[in-house]
Amino acid sequence: MAATAKWLHVWELWGESIDSKDAAETIWEKKKLVLGAYNGYAAFIGDLSLSDRGEWAAGEYKNLDDATFNEAVAAMRRVPDSGIYPLFEDGLTQFDPSSVHEGSYCLKSPDATQWDEGDFAANILLSEARTNEIFLSRPHRHLGAYFGCVVHDGRIVRLAFPQYVETLDDRIQKLERNGIERLKTDEREKCMRTIGAAVTHLHSLGYGHNDISATNIMFDEGGDALLLGVGSCTRLGENIKKGGVAGGWRGPMLWGQEFNKSSVECDWACLKYIDEWLSGMQS
Repeated sequence: MAATAKWLHVWELWGESIDSKDAAETIWEKKKLVLGAYNGYAAFIGDLSLSDRGEWAAGEYKNLDDATFNEAVAAMRRVPDSGIYPLFEDGLTQFDPSSVHEGSYCLKSPDATQWDEGDFAANILLSEARTNEIFLSRPHRHLGAYFGCVVHDGRIVRLAFPQYVETLDDRIQKLERNGIERLKTDEREKCMRTIGAAVTHLHSLGYGHNDISATNIMFDEGGDALLLGVGSCTRLGENIKKGGVAGGWRGPMLWGQEFNKSSVECDWACLKYIDEWLSGMQS
């Protein structure tokens, strides 16, 4: 399968600073821009100070012209393949694109900005592949499906999933653009009920999701909600690999409870936060 097209992702990194009006207080503010880019399977990372950001806004850029993309990448570091792509191993499913209709799947890249000059980012991707493999054999109708690993030169370079319609966050933003404040009550209740069933399934297998958010709840073409992002799943009682924050997708200024251990309590706190957010009870 051919390498994916080139694209650039820009994040705004926030951090705490002393409040200039009250030295005893801290405030959250933007610190810098963090950049991650892919040209096929070649990954690059970099950052920009706020004063040097120019026209760059936070977001994903998939249609940059060659000159703009090349100029951005020229100021970034090339990430070695071994730093983000783990070796494929026996017991994992290799994705066969001929097994599904073209356009019916999407490919997830590792987060190149997690590269720590070691194998941390590669291990994160390998752990996600292993976790998806577990639930591939123990599926649930409201747990997102998984097609397998994309392998290139013996390494896992992408994970393949069905192409769903939109995230819960996307749906809410679309409603707001049309002057509608929130989901109808019956739609909200159905969404929370179906996602709750998927979470209960994970718990029955001894796992916590730990990162339930409006960005990894998605809808299929039939309008049913599904829970994705099982790469954050960890056995109950173990240290959380990622996530652990109710409302984490909204940024630190709006975070709810925080958890360090994988737990049933973490998942229900995240679900409660989302339900309150959908109901207008969260700011």
